[in-house]
Amino acid sequence: MAVYHSHHTAVPPPQAHAFRRGIHDQVLGIVMFAASAALWIFPMATHDGAKDAQVNEAVVGTFLMFVVGLRLYRGSSWRSDAIVGLAGVWMIVSPFVLGLQDAAVDSGSTVLDIAVGSVLATASLISLLILRADRRAEAAEAARRP
Repeated sequence: MAVYHSHHTAVPPPQAHAFRRGIHDQVLGIVMFAASAALWIFPMATHDGAKDAQVNEAVVGTFLMFVVGLRLYRGSSWRSDAIVGLAGVWMIVSPFVLGLQDAAVDSGSTVLDIAVGSVLATASLISLLILRADRRAEAAEAARRP
C-alpha cells in the first residue's frame, strides 16, 4: 500500500477519482439538465417565437432531458456526452438550417438556441475531457502498482 505525502499529490488517487466522477456525473449533469429544461420549458411558457423553432426546441429539449436524466440517475459514459454535444451543436446551427428552409425562426428563439447549444456543447466537451483525464490517471496509477 502506497503512502501519499502532501508533496507528492494534492489529493490521493482514490479521492481524485471520486472527485472527477462527481464533477463529471453530478455537476456537469445538473448544468446539462438545466440547459435542457430551459430549452424545453422557456418557449412553451412564453409562447414567444415561431412554431417551427418551438417544435425543434421541444423535441430536442425532451430528448435531452431523458438522456441527461438517465445520466444523473445511472452515471454516464462518453456516449451520453457525445449525444449531448451533438444536440448542442444542432441547437447552435438549427436556427440557420431552419431559416434556410423558409421555416419561421424568431430572433429570440435564435438567441435561446445558440446560448443553450453553446452551454450543452461546452459542458459536453468539458465532460469528455474529465473522462479522458480520469482514464489517464487510472492508467498511470495502475502502472505504478507492483
